[in-house]
Amino acid sequence: MNSPLDNSSINRRSFLRTTTGAAAALGALSVERFAHAAEGGPLKLGMVGCGGRGTGATNQALHSMENIQLVAVGELFKDIADKAISNLSAMNSTKVDVAPDHLFLGFDAYKKVIAACDVVVLATPPTYRPMMFEEAVRQGKHAFLEKPVAVDAIGIRRVLKAAEEAKKKNLKVGVGLQRRHKPGYLEAVKRVQDGAIGDVMYGRTFWDMGAARAFVKRKPEWNELEFQLHNQFYFAWLCGDIIVDQGLHNIDVFNWIKGAYPITAKGVCGAEVRRGENAGWLMDHFAIEFEYADGSRLFHQNRQIPDCWNYVAENAHGTKGSLECINDRTIFNITGPNEWHYQKENPIIDPYQQEHNDLFKAITHNEPYMEAERGAKSTMTAIMGRMAGWSGQLMKWDEAIASEVPFGKEFQDLNGQPPILPEADGTYKLPTIGKYKAI
Repeated sequence: MNSPLDNSSINRRSFLRTTTGAAAALGALSVERFAHAAEGGPLKLGMVGCGGRGTGATNQALHSMENIQLVAVGELFKDIADKAISNLSAMNSTKVDVAPDHLFLGFDAYKKVIAACDVVVLATPPTYRPMMFEEAVRQGKHAFLEKPVAVDAIGIRRVLKAAEEAKKKNLKVGVGLQRRHKPGYLEAVKRVQDGAIGDVMYGRTFWDMGAARAFVKRKPEWNELEFQLHNQFYFAWLCGDIIVDQGLHNIDVFNWIKGAYPITAKGVCGAEVRRGENAGWLMDHFAIEFEYADGSRLFHQNRQIPDCWNYVAENAHGTKGSLECINDRTIFNITGPNEWHYQKENPIIDPYQQEHNDLFKAITHNEPYMEAERGAKSTMTAIMGRMAGWSGQLMKWDEAIASEVPFGKEFQDLNGQPPILPEADGTYKLPTIGKYKAI
């Protein structure tokens, strides 16, 4: 089972800083914080969110360099934390040293983990990412943010503001959009940006698949919040809906190709088969058209419906040819006058590992590294797509990113009430498209 403080499966996915100028005020803290590193001791790693993706990302962080050690863990549920520590210890026998008093439980656990480490992996549901990133920056710690980085415009603005502060403090921040670290994508996007397919007129991106994860049955001892946390991918207020949780990857690739973000979004969504007691509260399909300032378009499809044609890919079409990227098959092809077929590297480079290699290289070599801004803006693109689908209205970027309508919800403890509650029959009522107000 994936952790209620995490967001994917385990298979999926600088401690030397200047102390001059604006950083002078942090000098004493920096000396204390990096004393072990200065003496040759390990870089201290913390993990907040201990399920599949949190465990996976932390394992990859531990494999990114030799002199690193996991010293603190934060979770809501002790059984999930214990399992993560056990699994990580088995994979990294000399790099896991989490003392009992450094296993922190509860909604405030992240503050204690961040205080105990040099670098923190934040892999909780994205509803909580903004406040945790803010705290990491406040404490002057480097961070890896699993995607998405927020579920609403309010959270996006918080992440963007924290990213600006992080740059002032010379902090290094990675975001889990691993396609940007995969050699095939890097070469394909460079070729397109160098003109291999001419002017890019439109894109077609797809994350069409069956049901992503099994629904976790309700246990008698769970209250409603605990139940929803254990099924975070079935509750949009926790995961952002499927276009934000999954489609973000595709959308980010096209934003990368364009070197820009869209100005409008419009389209449709719905819950065709996701109905009944175990359906949760999110859509099962989206079809959104994004428009960019130069008039180009991105047509994005997202589906989670079983027994259908499946396709997860990014396509870009230009005046001189087309690009197709199929991530899981490492296929990157350009057709047209500048035909090109990517030759797989040998051995294959794991982008989930590479994104951590790149982040920790920047930390240890004190190189600029800031992925939070682009991660936030691509997350906002996906959020704008959800806003367009749920509301049935044309969404404009400037209006969407300024929205004050909250979508997620933060809690102090597990006795809180989720923003959506079940009907008498146990189902969760989705908003009526055309009536939902996104702004």
